[in-house]
Amino acid sequence: MRRARLPTFAGALAILTAAGWADEGHHGGSTGLFPHAIAVADVDGDGIPDVLIPASAERKVAVLLGDGKGGFRANHAFPVGQGPTWIVAADVNGDRHLDFVTTDTGAHRLTIYFGDGRGGFAPGKVIPDIDGPVSVVVADFNRDGRLDLAVAQAAESQVAILTNRGSGTFEVATRYRVDRGPHILVTEDVNGDKLPDLVVGTLGAHKLTILLGKGDGSFDRRPSVETGRFPHYMAFLDWNGDGHKDLAVAVAGEDAVDLLAGDGRGGFTRGSRLKAGVNPHGLVAVDVNGDRILDLVVSNRSTHDLMIYLGTGRGFSAPKLIRTGQDIIALGTADFDRDGRVDLALVSASHNAVVILRGDGAGGFATGAASAGPVK
Repeated sequence: MRRARLPTFAGALAILTAAGWADEGHHGGSTGLFPHAIAVADVDGDGIPDVLIPASAERKVAVLLGDGKGGFRANHAFPVGQGPTWIVAADVNGDRHLDFVTTDTGAHRLTIYFGDGRGGFAPGKVIPDIDGPVSVVVADFNRDGRLDLAVAQAAESQVAILTNRGSGTFEVATRYRVDRGPHILVTEDVNGDKLPDLVVGTLGAHKLTILLGKGDGSFDRRPSVETGRFPHYMAFLDWNGDGHKDLAVAVAGEDAVDLLAGDGRGGFTRGSRLKAGVNPHGLVAVDVNGDRILDLVVSNRSTHDLMIYLGTGRGFSAPKLIRTGQDIIALGTADFDRDGRVDLALVSASHNAVVILRGDGAGGFATGAASAGPVK
């Protein structure tokens, strides 16, 4: 078996402070109580990225419309079921406008809103009897031209596949047993066959379950991959430079990011580990310094900071540390101020807000413009 290359490190830990973070006027748009996840998409068709965030303690979704200056010009709320924990934005009814789907964990259901293409949403469908849904992804799993859903069900330790029957109407097609306590589910082509696959982290088993799509709506389960304790957000990138898609996962119980090397056939082996802060959750792979190599950004909830690991093509340099003073539970990326540089959207569970950090194109970040106020 091929051994994964260990990532390389250079230099000492750089400590940064996001300028103006302590100014309450820069905490960004209100999200409602206990925001839990984020979706970034242009829902009003103006070419500017917007942000959608479920407020798990208020049974609503906040839709913040970007102003193109690193802030938000409007902030609207849409009611959903009890305990919304996840959101995805996609055109599920085929009208070329973005819709959104939430997992309402406490209500044991999914909620779908249909978008009008101008930033508004109308109540669409409620999909009941989905026990303990905690995350949802969309992809065309059966190649019929319509987006289907896959839902991680924590209460049942399974992933349900919901087939799109047209106009955003779904029915459960099949379910797959996974390891105990599935949490965050992602879809990616991990074996290079141009078909969407599924990877889910399991909090109860401390493993990743991998389901390889067959293109007809069904999946083959691969052997589970062990990670550190309590895997959370995942990111895909070729961190070891072998041409295969690899995986990084924030492991909250180990205060680390585990790096897993892909074999190009859907298998992964544990390669090495990046030291993170306490209780890492959010994780994204994005080129923050413009060198065309993906970097990693991880949010550490209990130490209230971010770490940025710049990719070298064979590993990562020593991390930059950005102190936030916030409990950042999730991260999103986009060019929010339209300056051609990658920015970060931080979901602050401690301040019930989203904050934009504007990138400088060299791996540094500062707070953006003041954002829209309370959700309406």
